[in-house]
Amino acid sequence: MAARNPSVRLAGSPRQHPDLGHVNDVRVVDDGQRVAAGEVGELELRNPAIMRGYYDMPEETAAVVHDDGWLRTGDLVRDDGDDTYTFVGRKKEVIRRRGENLSPAEVEAALERHPDVAEAAVIGVPSDLSEQDVKAFLIASPGRAIDAKDVHAFAARHLAPFKVPRYFEVVDELPHTPTGRLAKHRLGVERTAEEVDVG
Repeated sequence: MAARNPSVRLAGSPRQHPDLGHVNDVRVVDDGQRVAAGEVGELELRNPAIMRGYYDMPEETAAVVHDDGWLRTGDLVRDDGDDTYTFVGRKKEVIRRRGENLSPAEVEAALERHPDVAEAAVIGVPSDLSEQDVKAFLIASPGRAIDAKDVHAFAARHLAPFKVPRYFEVVDELPHTPTGRLAKHRLGVERTAEEVDVG
């Protein structure tokens, strides 16, 4: 089984070239505007080695590279205000719930602090009332059993209300890629008889 998901991953200041000096630029943006210290946005990078684009694919290039050379990484980070950045999640994995964006990685990290939970995978699922609801797939710690209502109450004490999963499903294993990352695209978004709706 893969190791628990890290709750955060810290990246230091952009490294510069020992002879050429300043070559790497970093910024964190949301809707094209730089975010303030403490806020979350997409990490963008610029340096002389950034690709100019995909060969003969102008639309795909425009989606990831700005005209002025900034590369959209797809990583969501918090600008710590001191030239370091805390990894929050991947932009494509963000769940939209009740008008708010939430990072599955943050929710997974909170759930994995519960003593009965060995590993968690969080995804967005269809909702009748809003953009998405949140579902958590859980693997029990060795020798323990998971009570979904207890895990829900635990999550409610550690997360903002819109981040707390509505659905919980206990599974024996979670799909992983060959490199050990969660393969969330292989988790079903449909309702199952095994899930618990704590609604």
